[in-house]
Amino acid sequence: MNICFTAIRDEGSKMPSDERMTINLQRVEPRQTAGTMLDGEASMYAVRHESAQRWVDLSLHLSDLEVTLRWLELLTDKHTQPTPEADALWTAALTMFFKCFKHSRSRNRLVPEEVLANEPEEGRAQFSVLEALRDKTVVHDENAYTQGAVLVPIANPDGPVAQMGPPVVTLFIASTLDDGHINNLRLLSLASIAYVKAAIKEASKEVEAHICSASRADLVAAGPYLYTSPSVETASQRRSN
Repeated sequence: MNICFTAIRDEGSKMPSDERMTINLQRVEPRQTAGTMLDGEASMYAVRHESAQRWVDLSLHLSDLEVTLRWLELLTDKHTQPTPEADALWTAALTMFFKCFKHSRSRNRLVPEEVLANEPEEGRAQFSVLEALRDKTVVHDENAYTQGAVLVPIANPDGPVAQMGPPVVTLFIASTLDDGHINNLRLLSLASIAYVKAAIKEASKEVEAHICSASRADLVAAGPYLYTSPSVETASQRRSN
């Protein structure tokens, strides 16, 4: 099902260009039009420009980073002891943060060298540590934080008669969750949020400049923007921007 976006504003109101906008949604069945618009309503048209796509990408990153920060705050406030819930929050926060810095076919990733350019060397070093924990422990199993061996007990191994017990699989799993890692990820999240917010302001200015220079015919040529709902059938497909 498609959804037609309709924005309603008080007459004469103006929203800062770098703010995210909350709009009313009107469901529209496929092949249906949005119907007659009420007074004060205006159709929404997508801006087709690289600066607009950059604004979208940055806003998606900001959403993920703010969620990461909320999870870390919840972890600090509510789960001071190791629990399954604490492990789940830590895993979620770690993976959500680095989602913004990993390759994506649908949005441009954040570049750590740019995001953390003004941070101290120790901050950049901790980024690498946490990224390794995410890549090699939490998401993939490669480093020594998780190990295993099949062990067999052998009594009197050097004597004339050795006694041997049944073999057993033994796992050695070290936790990546500690106060230092939590605090470092929180500081990195705050630094990333500050960078993204500044970049959003720049992107929004470029969008405004493009809109001012473009003709109205070009801006409305593709028709009103339609949102396509996700589905399990399209879950494996790249979204269209």
